[in-house]
Amino acid sequence: MNNDELIFAPEIVEDKSQLHELFKIVIIDDDQEVHAFTKLALKSFKYNNKKIEFISIYSEKEAREVLPLHKDIAVVLLDVVMETNNSGLDIVKFIRNDLHNDMSRIIIRTGQPGEAPERYVIDNYDINDYKEKTELTTDKLYTTIRTALVQYSQLLELLNKKSEMYTLLTTDQLTSLPNRTKLTYDLDSTKPQTLMLIDIDRFSLLNDAYGFDIGDEILIHMSQIISRVLRKDMTLYRLESDLFAILMQSTDTDLLEDEVGTIKALLDNFPFELGDLSLYISVSIGIVNYQLGNIIQKAELALRKAREVSRNRVEYYDESRDYISSIKKNNSWTARITYALNHDNILVYFQPIVECATEKIVKYEALVRLEHDGEVYSPFHFLNTARYSGYLHQITQRVFEKSCQKFQDNDLMFSINITDHDLAESGFIEFINKTSSKYNIDRSRIVFEILEETSMSNNIIATENLSKLTALGYSLSIDDFGAECSNFSQLGKHHYESIKIDGAYIKDIQTNKNSQIITESILFFTKKIGFKTVAEFVHSKAVYEIIKEMGVDYAQGYYFGEPKPELIK
Repeated sequence: MNNDELIFAPEIVEDKSQLHELFKIVIIDDDQEVHAFTKLALKSFKYNNKKIEFISIYSEKEAREVLPLHKDIAVVLLDVVMETNNSGLDIVKFIRNDLHNDMSRIIIRTGQPGEAPERYVIDNYDINDYKEKTELTTDKLYTTIRTALVQYSQLLELLNKKSEMYTLLTTDQLTSLPNRTKLTYDLDSTKPQTLMLIDIDRFSLLNDAYGFDIGDEILIHMSQIISRVLRKDMTLYRLESDLFAILMQSTDTDLLEDEVGTIKALLDNFPFELGDLSLYISVSIGIVNYQLGNIIQKAELALRKAREVSRNRVEYYDESRDYISSIKKNNSWTARITYALNHDNILVYFQPIVECATEKIVKYEALVRLEHDGEVYSPFHFLNTARYSGYLHQITQRVFEKSCQKFQDNDLMFSINITDHDLAESGFIEFINKTSSKYNIDRSRIVFEILEETSMSNNIIATENLSKLTALGYSLSIDDFGAECSNFSQLGKHHYESIKIDGAYIKDIQTNKNSQIITESILFFTKKIGFKTVAEFVHSKAVYEIIKEMGVDYAQGYYFGEPKPELIK
């Protein structure tokens, strides 16, 4: 078989819907007969049901004028010797370097090969084929063009797939807005910028009360409302859950304040009409105005301040001491977390959980600690930073593996805390199964404690992973139950091994009547649906006797033992 007839990959399936489209082929040659022969030889040529449109150019000068006008040229048939002996080679450089065109297939077609030897041209110029005019008969020309169009079509398909992947990577699937990844791309580290973060107040309660479908409708409706009032120099993003961002290029403070006022007025004063529902929402807004460096972090600090003060307010970031201190603290802990992960300074402490009926230790909770400069820190110091810096999942993996290692030689159950970040990891289940098998831990002995708001996440992957955990034989427990004004109906979505009553209601249960009432309400409901209960923060015999009499199944707290690196013998 002649080399000209080799096809480098399978042909693209013909699509008759594309019949109206054309492949552009540019002929650059100072010989008019070459143009006439080429057009005649390829007169009836079609590839992938598309015909050819010829563009004739007769000189290097004309090529530099015409080529920039066409962005979708499939093939360039190019003579070398025109105004000069190197005109064609200079055009190759122009196409590749000046026009930044890597897609068009360039075929050198020369009548004077001595002026541009084949090996030299192939080694030094980005061309796709080299032919002498005398060898390009009608059949050879047909094969050469067809091969070039196959390559061009495949490159075009790859480019489209790359574009699709980029869109998926940078687009929020619910609202079709650009996402946090796109915002990170768009933030310019070399010049000051303005960023506004908008967070719906108590959005988790709306999800609890009306369900995720209504929550999604609110997010979509909100994105549409804000989009309608954005100015041209502003871009709206959805970063996560109910958190939106607006990146603004203008430095006009008055314009920024007008925009904030408009958004607040629209969201505060007009209800969301969703079917039969008419819902009013409020938002907290954090703004960093024309700053350089750590833009997202600064805006998040301002938003946190707005929510801490009273919610439904606007807070501007400034260079006050408390903000700077927070940034320095986050940066410091990020470095410590990185060092701890790299030097095995992520520790696991274990706190016993006692069965009230027998007063025997039946399981342990694995609790993370971090060692730095000889001091051991609780998660209070570093967990928020770990979440912000993206290290949270690595810490969970480390805790899980060390826990499996600790419990491989006994039959006790143990629990570890997981977060929405862990549940959203596509490889989370695979890691859990691989690690539990490595240490020969029966899955029924492992309990995953999930923060209440995490178990009700909007993330599809997280929800699927929760279901997969129970299907595979692992157990689930809701941690801090009652902390988020619980909607008890949510308990029916997954099977839970136990409910851990929020410690805020346990630690003062002997003196606080409201804590007793709330705990009794939780116990009434959990007993009706057959879920076991765990009381944490049991710090004294008096508290233990009360919760035991109330019917709590398990107790955990300093009364039975503080978290330690070794199990109680």
